[in-house]
Amino acid sequence: MTNEIIGRVVISKAGRDRGRAFLIVGIADDNHVYLADGETRKLAAPKRKKLKHLRVEAETAETVAEKLTGGKNVLDAELRKSLFALGYNAKPEQ
Repeated sequence: MTNEIIGRVVISKAGRDRGRAFLIVGIADDNHVYLADGETRKLAAPKRKKLKHLRVEAETAETVAEKLTGGKNVLDAELRKSLFALGYNAKPEQ
């Protein structure tokens, strides 16, 4: 699996987080990725989840993806704002 998937929006299909949108923030192996949304799952403790339990959306948070692949610091607020700007997890940042 390549770094092209980092920053992609995914929707959880299984588990107690079913229906929630996340961003892929890392790759564990061929079958697992690390997810964060900046709210319930922070970047400091991303969720490890199987790809088969996720629906990969067409949208990518480009600024977050560039920072993550470039090794730059990303804030949880940036994840929340990116998801909201793309129309997911509709809870605007105050």
